Amino acid sequence: MDTVLLHRLYNNVTCERNQLLTSYNNLKTEKDQLLTSYNNLTTEREQLLTSYNNLKTEKDQLLTSYNNLTTEREQLLTSYNNLKTEKDQLLTSYNNLTTEREQLLTSYNNRKTEKDQLLTSYNNLTTEREQLLTSYNNLKTEKDQLLTSYNNLTTEREQLLTSYNNLKTEKDQLLTSYNNLTTEREHYNNLKTEKDQLLTSYNNLTTEREQLLTSYNNLKTEKDQLLTSYNNLTTEREQLLTSYNNLKTEKDQLLTSYNNLTTEREQDQLQTRFEDMTKNRDNLQRKLQGNYFGSFYFTSSEKKSWQESRQDCVQRGADLVIISSQEEQNFVNTFKKRLWIGLTDSETEGTWKWVDGTPMNTRFKCKENTYTYNSENSWNDAPCSILHFWICEKRYSP
Repeated sequence: MDTVLLHRLYNNVTCERNQLLTSYNNLKTEKDQLLTSYNNLTTEREQLLTSYNNLKTEKDQLLTSYNNLTTEREQLLTSYNNLKTEKDQLLTSYNNLTTEREQLLTSYNNRKTEKDQLLTSYNNLTTEREQLLTSYNNLKTEKDQLLTSYNNLTTEREQLLTSYNNLKTEKDQLLTSYNNLTTEREHYNNLKTEKDQLLTSYNNLTTEREQLLTSYNNLKTEKDQLLTSYNNLTTEREQLLTSYNNLKTEKDQLLTSYNNLTTEREQDQLQTRFEDMTKNRDNLQRKLQGNYFGSFYFTSSEKKSWQESRQDCVQRGADLVIISSQEEQNFVNTFKKRLWIGLTDSETEGTWKWVDGTPMNTRFKCKENTYTYNSENSWNDAPCSILHFWICEKRYSP
């Protein structure tokens, strides 16, 4: 019966170990995904740096053009009094630009709606992932080794998150620089527009007006490109923030779930072990009461030295077995394994005594009981430091 229980315990432990290994592999996969995200952010940072350098070069060129236009503007200011007749035309152009701005706002709202739809899809995927995480509930033994691996992975994940935050900070700084350059460029565009308007009023020539219209169309195209770039960067930043917050929330939920599961599992194990021990005790009492030499017996499921085995028996309110009859010897032999018994010559070499102090009054010679059926040759004198199973005996009064 002890062998069957041991097999069941072994199978349960093996199953639990396989489940923990599966959890470990899932954490390893998550680590790889974080590393991939880190590499993608690094690539994006390099691209932003390249864009920043290009914008810086463009800023220098725009400053040069700005200085030239400032000089030209001072010359054109002398003929500014002739430009009033063109004011209505410029106001018309301003109204057209206002209408175009409203169209751009409408397009922005449409993009925002698409973003909300994408967020809904992302939340659905997150729900599926949480459902898959319910399989994580089957954790059991080899806790210490897998906990160590889990802590290492957690440390690596925190390091990756730190790198992610650093990259995010760098990206925000680059976006700030980009916005500053955009503001300067808009200032330059305003000056250039003013110059073109002054030239149009000053020359009063249709050919120059057409040239200014061409320049206006080019600036309009460039403005659309800058708006598109700004919207893309804003969307990407919001997505990264959403992804970061979701990952942080998911990590906290997993840690909470893991701690709850660990506490519940330990409580269940203690309760199960207590119930099993109670059942085993009751069964042994029913089977042994009045049938086995007026004693209760206990056999271990692990191996220890002779002294450690005796200490375990004492802690149970018993002692190593004292074999006082052939029938009791035959009973011990039924366990079919090597067992420490309560016979020793530790006080005087060669003088054997039982643990209760009485001398050995049988023809057997040593303190280690084997699983052989020949009771006359089933004891062996072995060093007390060797590890064996043991059998305890507790006498009771009828």
